[in-house]
Amino acid sequence: MLRAIAEERGRLSLRREVCGLGCFKDDRIVFWTWMFSTYFMEKLAPRQDDMLFYVRRKRAYPGNEGTIDGRKAEAEPEVEVEVYRRDSKKLPGLGDPDIDWEESVCLNLILQKLDYMVTCAVCTRADGGDIHIHRKKSQQVFASPSKHPMDSKGEESKMSYPNIFFMIDSFEEVFSDMTVGEGEMVCVELVASDKTNTFQGVIFQGSIRYEALKKVYDNRVSVAARMAQKMSFGFYKYNNMEFVRMKGPQGKGHAEMAVSRVSTGDTSPCGTEDSSPASPMHERVTSFSTPPTPERNNRPAFFSPSLKRKVPRNRIAEMKKSHSANDSEEFFREDDSGADLHNATNLRSRSLSGTGRSLVGSWLKLNRADGNFLLYAHLTYVTLPLHRILTDILEVRQKPILMT
Repeated sequence: MLRAIAEERGRLSLRREVCGLGCFKDDRIVFWTWMFSTYFMEKLAPRQDDMLFYVRRKRAYPGNEGTIDGRKAEAEPEVEVEVYRRDSKKLPGLGDPDIDWEESVCLNLILQKLDYMVTCAVCTRADGGDIHIHRKKSQQVFASPSKHPMDSKGEESKMSYPNIFFMIDSFEEVFSDMTVGEGEMVCVELVASDKTNTFQGVIFQGSIRYEALKKVYDNRVSVAARMAQKMSFGFYKYNNMEFVRMKGPQGKGHAEMAVSRVSTGDTSPCGTEDSSPASPMHERVTSFSTPPTPERNNRPAFFSPSLKRKVPRNRIAEMKKSHSANDSEEFFREDDSGADLHNATNLRSRSLSGTGRSLVGSWLKLNRADGNFLLYAHLTYVTLPLHRILTDILEVRQKPILMT
């Protein structure tokens, strides 16, 4: 199926060069309706859903005020995704001119014929440029043409097509041990494969550094909450969760991270693994070389849909800078700063080994000079435009890095 789609896309490019679009429009409809009927209506794989997705395009015309020389110009068609059960009597007829059969085939391919695995990892970069993975977690995810807010449960889903979402509803449980500290970064990789696992292709990669996460988190946490925590000698715990978006390389899609502060007295497994040299963190360190990518002058921005909070005027400039602090391509590029695993380990020891200390000691921790603390970084979703997924699957097929 993938080979047939790739060959048809190649023929489309060639025909466009020879005779333009109009001379083979009917021929293309025949091909895509045959593909839809053969692979989604007749052949039913063991794990395939019994739902069929149709992309319908409705022509819309603007009013006279939007016309040129009094003539009504044809506007961009409205797109709707219709969902039917395979045995429904209301299925659109094959060849229906209002159905975009090519996009319908591609949408059903992405939703039903492929498996997806997302990997989230905490890494540091060595002086030589290699990435060291300290911990990682992989989770199967499912493609969806709809979305719902991750910061509130029970809200209705909304259609997101042509953007496809890969959501992790139980992100706090799945990525419970994903904590990031000074000198570290969080890396995300989404891999697509066919049902027989004969091919794999990366469709999203991105990363965000601890310093960027912390800068945005600090700007979002209210000044009053932090002051109350200090004045109460650590009794007051600010557990607010902030949702931060991380753009992919070249702006291809984005991932969202749920960021919250790790409590000083956290006794979870992730808070004890660094206390001994033979801890699991040291045992699980692996490395890989980073492929070269072109340098970029501008850095992709990221932001959160959380509510705006009032901040003092003298901090407005700092907040504006923080929203462009992320560089998703740090995952792939050489870094002059030279991440230091020893410093990152010391931070974990300072932040998570104080469960038996006095309240005064906790207060001193909150006021230490570097002001760094561990952050939970829970991946909530990855989203990509449908056409970018198709290109990576059919043409690029980049090999996974984090899954190896």
